[in-house]
Amino acid sequence: MYDTVLVMVVGLLVGAAIWTVADVAYDDPAAGLSKPGPVCPREGIRVTAGPVNPALGLRAMALTLENCGTRTYRVEGYPEIRLLDRDQQHVTSVSVIHGSGGIATVTGFDDAPDAVTLAPGERAFAGLLWRNTATGFGAADYVPYLTVAVRTGALPVLLSPDGGLDLGTTGRLGVGPWRTSTSSTSTNTTGPGGGTR
Repeated sequence: MYDTVLVMVVGLLVGAAIWTVADVAYDDPAAGLSKPGPVCPREGIRVTAGPVNPALGLRAMALTLENCGTRTYRVEGYPEIRLLDRDQQHVTSVSVIHGSGGIATVTGFDDAPDAVTLAPGERAFAGLLWRNTATGFGAADYVPYLTVAVRTGALPVLLSPDGGLDLGTTGRLGVGPWRTSTSSTSTNTTGPGGGTR
């Protein structure tokens, strides 16, 4: 039931684009990253992270891609995610998986990606999904930073989601494909036995 409530929230936020935009970015090619700043990046896109939505161990967060430039922008597939620790070093203990990766069954999360073309001012969204379950074996992973490249070859954007990503000891982060704000998003998750919860 709590999973269902969480994904209802995710569906509303991702589908209707109701996110608090806290970060913008500017290009810093010398550093190989985009960082927080007041203007539209040279590439003409802005990437932000929404709030983390928790429910009984299941976590979800949306990434928002905004075309803040003057030309159309096309993406297809999944954002490229790299997880970083407090020292902004690569976290190697967590696998970034396309789709839900068995974390939870979310209708639409494992659908094949489609090409998304954004006119100036339009947005696309991609979901992140994980559990903060701790098994008691090994240290829990906490990720305060992540970089997001919206497509292959794009300059990664450095983000610091509010509260960070508390990944527990599960070692998995699911990533959904880019979708437009009008894409339908299911509000149901199912447990291992097939029952909705």
